Amino acid sequence: MLYATGFGTGVYKSTDGGLNWELKINGLPWKEPFTWRLTMDSRGTLYVVVARRSNDGGIVSEGDGALYRSVDGAASWTKVDLPDGVNGPHGLAVDPSDVKRLYLAGWGRRPDSVTLGGGIFLSTDAGSTWRHVLTKDQHVYDITIDPKDPRVLYASGFEGSAWRSTDRSVTWSRIRGFNFKWGHRVYLDPLDKTKIYISTYGGSVWHGPAAGDPGATEDLAGSAWQ
Repeated sequence: MLYATGFGTGVYKSTDGGLNWELKINGLPWKEPFTWRLTMDSRGTLYVVVARRSNDGGIVSEGDGALYRSVDGAASWTKVDLPDGVNGPHGLAVDPSDVKRLYLAGWGRRPDSVTLGGGIFLSTDAGSTWRHVLTKDQHVYDITIDPKDPRVLYASGFEGSAWRSTDRSVTWSRIRGFNFKWGHRVYLDPLDKTKIYISTYGGSVWHGPAAGDPGATEDLAGSAWQ
């Protein structure tokens, strides 16, 4: 079974290894949904992030982003409420050991001089309620869970920082030495568990210590990062 998103079309499903695809949009909003990211939990439940259309800083409008869930293989979709004040969902990760534990990456909005509604949000009840667990970065692109140890999480975004949590998002620390804007996503090094890769938009791919470089300053890249 294969699934894919089409930005502006919806979710596609293939049951023959990708030879044929069927559009699955029952329950999704709008004629041309900005379906952005798909996530599947360990029980087969699907989540799709619908990207925000508006950039005016407002909220509760047709341009809001959204989160939807399917429990029947994308045959139908139901809406999952976002955290209060959030209309820019950007990525979703599900704890492999607890399907009710969701991590949402939020892209902030700027109604005035302060950016709101971004960061990382935690739900322990499959999206019924949310708690803001990272507020320092208002433009988080995505969240990565260590599949061998789900207590360990990583996140990156557009504000020149990457983040790490070793207690399932209770606390977060900045990964020292990574100070590059336009961060994209964190990938675990498959050959060295002490290292990670961070992809960026237009700034190459960076490789360095997963726990950060203790010798790095906060405003300059550390020598341990390449």
